[in-house]
Amino acid sequence: MAPHPHHSSSRGQKLDDHRTDRLRASAPDPVGRFHVARQRGGRPIAVSAWRVTTEDHAVADAVGGLYGGVPQMLDAGDEHVVEVLTRRDHIPVVFGGRGAVSLRMVMRGAGETFHACDGTRFVEPAGARGLLCGCPASVADRKAAAQEGRGPTPEVRIGFRLADLPELGVFSLVSTSWELAAELPALAAALDAAAVPVGGVLRYELVEFTTRSGIAVSYRRPIVEVGRPQVLAQDAVRLAA
Repeated sequence: MAPHPHHSSSRGQKLDDHRTDRLRASAPDPVGRFHVARQRGGRPIAVSAWRVTTEDHAVADAVGGLYGGVPQMLDAGDEHVVEVLTRRDHIPVVFGGRGAVSLRMVMRGAGETFHACDGTRFVEPAGARGLLCGCPASVADRKAAAQEGRGPTPEVRIGFRLADLPELGVFSLVSTSWELAAELPALAAALDAAAVPVGGVLRYELVEFTTRSGIAVSYRRPIVEVGRPQVLAQDAVRLAA
């Protein structure tokens, strides 16, 4: 997909001081969330560019002004959620260091969380926090256990600011990808080794291939690139979610 032109951080952005201060004060809670799909009839439907949701109209207006898309209210019951279907498949971002990424292994059912760990020790429930969770050491074994209903699945969270408008606040991307969970140590190491703040790019790319049986398959996936923009092609950490 062809690159999109860079947008100035000042174009059309007129957040009042009171709203900006409130957004900053809300950290570490994200002011918005990036998605790779939208729900339709209870099923995820891929979209062609980044989708952003937020409860703040000022944030939605700012995202739409930067990356295209018209804010739309969603029917979310008592919650006031605004959706922006952007026109950008890549977004320049800024990470705040190693703490910008985290992993939990989670098993849920009937509206309850039965298991929550960091892969080695429990983080929930409070009474078990810090105790060994018993999960296998390898990602392959963890995935096999999850597929058999015996183990938790990954929940990777990445926090970042928009490089075009960092004062807007921290956004989040949540992924349940086993690939991203496996590569998380490399991402954390890259963030550790770089000076803070760390520049990067979120890409939303189309993947196409043909199976051995001759079936054409295509899907979209988010890619996280970390590094200085001028050397991303050589040094970037590329992670599929």
